[in-house]
Amino acid sequence: MDQMSLTVTQVIQAILAPAVMISSSGLFFLGLNARQSSLLNRIRLLNNERRILSRELMHQGQFDSGEDIRFLSLEHQLNNLLRRAWYVRNSTLCDTLAVVFFVLTSFAIALHFFMGITLLERVPIFLFITGMFLVLVGVICLAIDELIAYSVILLEVQDKQSIMVDFFARPNDPKPGEQSKT
Repeated sequence: MDQMSLTVTQVIQAILAPAVMISSSGLFFLGLNARQSSLLNRIRLLNNERRILSRELMHQGQFDSGEDIRFLSLEHQLNNLLRRAWYVRNSTLCDTLAVVFFVLTSFAIALHFFMGITLLERVPIFLFITGMFLVLVGVICLAIDELIAYSVILLEVQDKQSIMVDFFARPNDPKPGEQSKT
């Protein structure tokens, strides 16, 4: 095998190396996209429930204690879900930018090989490291989202427990036509 073909083979391998990161970033993006869709649907559902409770408040003038607890829980959950959506959006943007930097890395390697410009010698490593840094930032945003997700679940469970406690703690209301025995 002559020296030129060995060099071309090495360059092709070097150009394709960022493709592994492009592929893994694509898989990461698919998971983020599913998470973002789920979050946005949950936000829409809770916001609709909040709207319905608000209409009931306007018609009745007040909530019973169970509805009051649920309304406050909805407010807390929506705030936390919006924070989660922000982190997932940032993670998605970082992942997308990382793919751009990995593609630019491949182009920079090819340009350096074919043009032989010494100024381009360090550009590919800079682009690749920048892409890896963006992947890291995206993963950190996803970890923060996961922590917030747990707190949203806790709010939902506490909401249900509060409603159940309130339901069972109520004194028995007299039936219509009966008098209280106190």
